[in-house]
Formats: sequence, structure tokens, C-alpha cells
Amino acid sequence: MIINLIYNFVDSFNILITIYNQLNLYVGCSGWSYKGWMGTFYPSNLENKNWLSYYSKFFRFVEVDSTFYSIPSRFIVRGWKEKTPDDFKFILKFPKKITHDNKMQDVSKDLYVFFKNLEPLVDKTILLLIQLPHYLTASKSFEAFENMVKKLDSRFKYALEVRDESWFNGNLYDFLRSNNIALTWSIRDELKTPPIITSDQVYIRFIGDRSINEKDFGKIVKDRNKEMAEYIDIINDKAVLENQNVSIAFNNHFAGFGPESASTFLKLMDKPAPEWSKEIEQNKNNKTSSIENRYQTSMSDFSK
Repeated sequence: MIINLIYNFVDSFNILITIYNQLNLYVGCSGWSYKGWMGTFYPSNLENKNWLSYYSKFFRFVEVDSTFYSIPSRFIVRGWKEKTPDDFKFILKFPKKITHDNKMQDVSKDLYVFFKNLEPLVDKTILLLIQLPHYLTASKSFEAFENMVKKLDSRFKYALEVRDESWFNGNLYDFLRSNNIALTWSIRDELKTPPIITSDQVYIRFIGDRSINEKDFGKIVKDRNKEMAEYIDIINDKAVLENQNVSIAFNNHFAGFGPESASTFLKLMDKPAPEWSKEIEQNKNNKTSSIENRYQTSMSDFSK
């Protein structure tokens, strides 16, 4: 009997290891266009038109924040595709015109334009992130969300992020599961999403708060290793591993420096971590190229 128990344990352990090794893990940052990364992640002489290509040398995916502010043209979207390797992936935010301004009502035309313009990235998109503001509660907006889901383009997969705890209920979880929509696990100081699995995708966003000034982006100013370790334990749970698609994005506001947080997380998971210090060292004596005064922000990660 003891022998059988040992064999069963070994079999279970081997199955878990196999699943873990097959885990499709994407770890990256919320955005890539930050002035504070110059000289710490980006070589000081690298023009911002080359930032995405450089970023894609070290990370497998990026969350695009700029789509929150406006629907990008197909030309811009095609550029993102051409500047990244074939296996590089994107998660793109829904435009605020749909989620915040129109509150998911009468949005058919905007949805059509959004999906049409994203077509060049269909094969490189992990998820489209439906990010709801804090003033949209479940009692007010669940029906609008249900109706909008009926109009979503089936070529994409989706994740929902909410900012009010009224959404954390079985009715929402069941609806998300029936439509294979992920409940985004947002780690914010004000509100943390319960780690409920509702689809074949798990999306975790380490956001933090707004206490870190943008001038400090480019260095770690808060020790967040304990919080990262807590979620690594959750990810290592078999229920999560069986999804085999786990995406994790780090915002600069979480600890101060998205790329470093992402690298630290991978190290804590005993995964290969990117190393860009050699690139910085090789270019530190080069003259700084002129950089356009247009930098991506992540203000949409906080309450409007």
C-alpha cells in the first residue's frame, strides 16, 4: 500500500512538472515608451522609433496602453507588427471612448473600427483588455457589458478588469466562463482582484499605486518581492498551470521600474531572466540622439 502511495505521488509530481514545463508564460511591461528608461533600459543614444524593437529583444510581450486613449490607425498597428519578432505578443487596451465615455452603450461603430484597425495584429494578440472605470458598478453596467460581449470579434480573446468590488460575484464569474473571458487579476494598493480563473487565459497586472513620480521611473524605489512571491505560489498551483497561458504585466508605478520588476519576477520563478546591462554599457559613451517629446503614459491604470 505504501509503495502504491509513493508511485501515485511520483506520478502526480511528474504530471505537475510536465504541466509546469509546458506553461506558456509571458512576462513583460505595461507600455514601452518611457523617458525614465533612457540610460537604464534603453541605451541613451537609441531613438524612440527603435524602442519597441529593442524592447522585444528582452521580453516576449507588451501591454499597449496607448490604445486606451485613441483607436490606432492600421498603419501604426502594422508598424508594431513589423518591429517585433514573429513570436512576440501584444495585449491591447480597449479605447476609453467605449468603456469610459460611452459606458459600453451604443458602441457598435467604435468596436468595428477598433477591430478592423487591429487586424494586422490578430495572430500576435494574446488578449484585448476591457478596462472598466471605478464608477461603473455591476448593478449599473452588467447588462451593458453583456450586450457588448455579443458584439465582440471572435478572432480575438478578451480579459475584463474592474475597479469596483461589486463585480466580484458568482454571476459575473459564470458569465465570463461561458464566454471564455479572463477576469484580470489586478494588484493595486486600493483594490486587489480575487484570483478567480474564468477562461483558458490568466492575466495578472502588477499596478501598485500612484505614489511613485514619473521622474523616478527607471529605478526600483519600492521592495515588492513579497507580493510577487505570493502570486508565484498561486501560479504554481495546478489549477493555474493547467491553463497553460499566463501573461503578467508590470507597471512602473508598482515598484518604479517595469523591466526590472519583470526580470526579478522571472528570477523568483527560476526562469531565465533578460539582461540588458551589456547593451547599456556598450552604448554609454555614445552621444544621445534626439528624442521626440511623445511618451506613452499609464494614467489609465488608475481611477478616472
